[in-house]
Amino acid sequence: MSLPHPDTIPSLLEGIARDGYAVVENFFPPEKIALLAQEAKQLQLEGVMRRASTGKNNGTQTDAAIRGDFIHWLQTDNPASPDITPVQQEYLHQMESLRTSLNANFYLGLFELESHFAIYPPGTIYRKHLDQFQGFEERQVSCILYLNKDWRHEDGGQLRLYLDGMAKQPYLDIEPIGGTLVAFLSGRFWHEVLPAKRERTSLTGWFRTRTAGLAA
Repeated sequence: MSLPHPDTIPSLLEGIARDGYAVVENFFPPEKIALLAQEAKQLQLEGVMRRASTGKNNGTQTDAAIRGDFIHWLQTDNPASPDITPVQQEYLHQMESLRTSLNANFYLGLFELESHFAIYPPGTIYRKHLDQFQGFEERQVSCILYLNKDWRHEDGGQLRLYLDGMAKQPYLDIEPIGGTLVAFLSGRFWHEVLPAKRERTSLTGWFRTRTAGLAA
């Protein structure tokens, strides 16, 4: 089994403590990133991916002008499920290590991860949004693992992270390079996905509490 670089979780914890967000390269080995990307593509070819919606409960809507990705949820509540592949199990194991480290360092009370594959066709976006729904604050830490091979700046598709909340500036544009993990406090950082010239793939997840428990 190939293991992630040992400095990835400490670097991530340092960034969260200092800035509320972290961008860590090589969070997962390249050969595992390639396998995850292949699995996402296979799900797309099989017609399993579904167009993502926005909102919650009776307020959900599907509008490609707001959010254009297609998603497939992992059964993170049952890592032993036959639907969870070996490489997905390795991803979940690494994320479990991250969960316990976040709890140990920040006393967040995180108890589960929800995660899905996301594929953005060329030209699609996800407009500026917050990962916490109004009145539902269980999502505490957002994590995005990029699965894109040989991504170049001119391909677009950057994650734009707004560093001071609602203001348009300043912001940080993050390249969706394969193996990079972005983590940030879900209730603090507005963000959006910029259009790309090629298909853009990721594993996106949220560490959740049973009740709201984090003051940003």
